[in-house]
Amino acid sequence: MRMSIALVGTMVLALIALVGGTADAQNGKSPANEIVTLKVTGMTCGGCEAAVQYAARKVDGVKAVKANFDKGIAEVTYDPAKTSPAAIAKAITEKSGFRAEAPSSTASRK
Repeated sequence: MRMSIALVGTMVLALIALVGGTADAQNGKSPANEIVTLKVTGMTCGGCEAAVQYAARKVDGVKAVKANFDKGIAEVTYDPAKTSPAAIAKAITEKSGFRAEAPSSTASRK
């Protein structure tokens, strides 16, 4: 029984390593994600929000996206080691047809 518990523990650690973040988890740190609010013009409905979200999610490093057509924004959680607000805004503009702009100062919020 002890051997199978050890085996399960090893399998769990291997799974965590596959998913990523083991070094950060062992150091007590969370992965370094940042959140940026992009200005998006032209959205008029929920379908527009979906198109913006779809385009942003195609960018490598984007973790989550919430678009709001009433406010004309998209809040994007991303990995700054893989992408930037400017790259995300460019992808949204090119792939969704709505103009997205990154803020001139991209301070992170965690």
